[in-house]
Amino acid sequence: MGYAIEPPYSFLSETGEVTGEGPEIVRHVAARLELDNVRWILMGFGSLIDELRDGRIDVVGTPMFITPERTSLVRFSVPVSQVGQGLLVLGGNPKKLHSYEDAAAHADAVVAVLAGAVEKGILQDQGLPADRVFVAQDVETALSALRHGRVDGLALTSPTVNHLASRSNGLFEAATPFTGPVVDGTTYFGLSALVFRPHDEALARAFNAVLTEFIGSQEHREIVQSLGFGPETIPPHPATPRPPARESVPK
Repeated sequence: MGYAIEPPYSFLSETGEVTGEGPEIVRHVAARLELDNVRWILMGFGSLIDELRDGRIDVVGTPMFITPERTSLVRFSVPVSQVGQGLLVLGGNPKKLHSYEDAAAHADAVVAVLAGAVEKGILQDQGLPADRVFVAQDVETALSALRHGRVDGLALTSPTVNHLASRSNGLFEAATPFTGPVVDGTTYFGLSALVFRPHDEALARAFNAVLTEFIGSQEHREIVQSLGFGPETIPPHPATPRPPARESVPK
């Protein structure tokens, strides 16, 4: 299992255990399928798909948004969550950024994103110039840039923004209120899923058989609620994943 540090989707607990939404879901599936030799390998978010396709890992355990670009490269599980966007800023929100459009409209606002994540495309789609998008290889690099004033915000999904803000002792906060980006007339929400190699149909089918029963169950809701995923993040009843129709909005 490959994973990246992107709390609360996947991260290390205080005892050094891999945990988060993805790993806890994977543990349930592994137990049901009697997979007792699961090993986790830490990678950069932007390298997960390449490492999967190269055979170093068999599953990406950090849920990723289902997008047309990724669907052409990998096979997705049924969706495990649906989430909107957020923006992490310094306490007090110095530049008063309450949407990605605010960042684009500001004269000099710079926003950090994770390498390989959809937020870069979304920000540019909302009008933020490419030279004001700071691409970080990991969350810690992005947080350091925000802490030292090199960027004015960190664009991530709302669960991650809320998680990081709640653990910063007031240094950071989630931009509130926050207006999510509008794509094709509606606020953008992404469906996230586990990821497999295209030819690993049997493995994906086995995972999906368990996930279809588990996602949305009381047990699943209790697990993810403890990680900051509320009822609004539960996806529609699992079905064959369909990517957003718009290819210009690539996580």
